[in-house]
Amino acid sequence: MYCYADQLREGAILQGFDICIVGAGAAGIAMAQRLANSSLKVILLVSGGPADRSVPAEARQSLYEGTVGEFLAKVDPNFPQRSRLNMYGGTTNHFGFWARPLDAADMMARPGYRDVGWLISPEELRPYYVAAHEFGHFGPFNYDDMSFWRRVLYARPFDALPGDKLEGAIMRAQYEANLHDFQVQFRDELAQAENITVLFNAHLLTIETDENQRQVSALKCSTIVTSAEGGAAAGGRFQVRPRCAVLACGGIENARLLQLSGDLGNNKRDMLGRGFMVHPLLTNAARVVFDEPVASDIRNFFREQQIRLKAPDNEAGEYRHMVEPLVNPELVFEYLMFNAWGVLAPKHQTLLAERIGNFRIILYFRGEGKSAIVNLNWEQRPNENSRIRLDRERVDPIFGQRLAHIDWRLDDIDKHSAMRALELTLAYLRDRGAVREEMITDVSGGAESWTFPPDEGALETGDHHMGALRMSASPEDGLVDVHSRLHSVDNLYIAGSAVFPSGGYANPTLTIVALALRLADHLKRVLG
Repeated sequence: MYCYADQLREGAILQGFDICIVGAGAAGIAMAQRLANSSLKVILLVSGGPADRSVPAEARQSLYEGTVGEFLAKVDPNFPQRSRLNMYGGTTNHFGFWARPLDAADMMARPGYRDVGWLISPEELRPYYVAAHEFGHFGPFNYDDMSFWRRVLYARPFDALPGDKLEGAIMRAQYEANLHDFQVQFRDELAQAENITVLFNAHLLTIETDENQRQVSALKCSTIVTSAEGGAAAGGRFQVRPRCAVLACGGIENARLLQLSGDLGNNKRDMLGRGFMVHPLLTNAARVVFDEPVASDIRNFFREQQIRLKAPDNEAGEYRHMVEPLVNPELVFEYLMFNAWGVLAPKHQTLLAERIGNFRIILYFRGEGKSAIVNLNWEQRPNENSRIRLDRERVDPIFGQRLAHIDWRLDDIDKHSAMRALELTLAYLRDRGAVREEMITDVSGGAESWTFPPDEGALETGDHHMGALRMSASPEDGLVDVHSRLHSVDNLYIAGSAVFPSGGYANPTLTIVALALRLADHLKRVLG
């Protein structure tokens, strides 16, 4: 059901809930949807309102102001506000749900590149990936079935050659706003579920625990009051006292809330907020020219296309690619519609041998296909000097709490990964007829030396906040366990990409949703 924190009396204490999920973006809504109509009583705290779409209210978005370190200031000084949205649905309001699962190499420790790996195997995560696929209406979970993609894209990757270090891979996207805005897709389901309370205009301020910091005892919250003139101030205070709590506020805000709560969950190595990662991006890394036009079906592989599939009538059936024109536009609702395209990515053995981060290459062909722009997105290695802290001086304009300070950094291994990725790509394309190449971005020098905005070829940041609350087997090596529970707090969990030990190159939302569904099932077992 939908409720409003504005209607609570001052100092109200909300009790009787098994789970309190704080945050209603991809992770929070996915968990709530999974828990709907179960035996557990769930309250979902939402900073925004039920009518939120596209752009957040200015007052709420001001809570996401923050400061950045010296390196990030050169790349994207407005990163704290630009890359996240404080509203119902979170950043699902401004993304296209680019989707791909992590590769096996992304989840394993790789000595010589990184020591950390995932505690979850690809096989264990697969059924949750399949379930997460339904959120994007993406059809079959068949990224490796290249014969299928040849048919539906009317395309083929470059022909394989002996000694190839790269191969074709598939990405998907969902641009239909009624689907990628999770608060719209699941609105009716959450509003009608008797065991779900969606509480709007509810802002978590701090987490209160017992004297040993082993048990969450209360979530201290407030509303925001806005004036007719557009001003905003802190409103009524209230508390939620659930059996367990889940922070699902995003990769930056989760870490900030723990720090605002007395560094809750921190370990002896002071790892709270450390290891913050994003996907570095070189949209215009290089330009290549071929001796003759690349075949149109190969260019089609790299061209983003809309796919329309008819789901099978039974589990044994096959998805059918529909190409006939729609006589009645309303028939579109009978199909699965999404976008898909191909990229170049390193083979598993290439990553192991090269000891570099995973990466993907999009080729943007020009004109008749004699030239292409090379777009590089790659994996950042976990780096404990890349971190989220509380700003020493600045506070938010509504509650007066310290803002997040984001000191994002790349190291020499990240620079080497980018350089080697481009070397491997250009060599691969030379074997396919490329006769001339031009570097647009400068990848020489050390970790701090890049081409910066506004120059063409500038380093950019993907809007993927990962790693500041790393999953680990022991409390000495991270913040949460295999079930995303804080090692040091028995009833506090983290949902979202902050728990990622590593990031691969794939956009993280599909993995975020898969982990959220897995966490929801775990809580059903331990609380139900």
